Amino acid sequence: MEPFDKLKDRLNDALEQIETSLESKLENKGALEALISENSDLKRQIDLLTVQLENLNKDKEENSNFEDLSSEIANLKAEREQEKKELQTLYDQLSSALAVSVEEV
Repeated sequence: MEPFDKLKDRLNDALEQIETSLESKLENKGALEALISENSDLKRQIDLLTVQLENLNKDKEENSNFEDLSSEIANLKAEREQEKKELQTLYDQLSSALAVSVEEV
């Protein structure tokens, strides 16, 4: 009966090794699924951050455009003020010339 017991022990050992191997594979599969899930979450976060970065760049560009327009408006206002002064000077000169010519007549 001893050879039978040895065979039985060897079969039990083999079954234990198979069971341990299967448990290990299931644990590895669970760990792999967890990594895949975490990777998907990270990809979603990267996508969200990419969108936020694009929006920030757009905002920065719009702000830069706004600053350029504000600067251009300030320049145009300054030019308008200068033209107003020049027109006022011309008006005053014309007024003086007309006053002199009326006196001469």
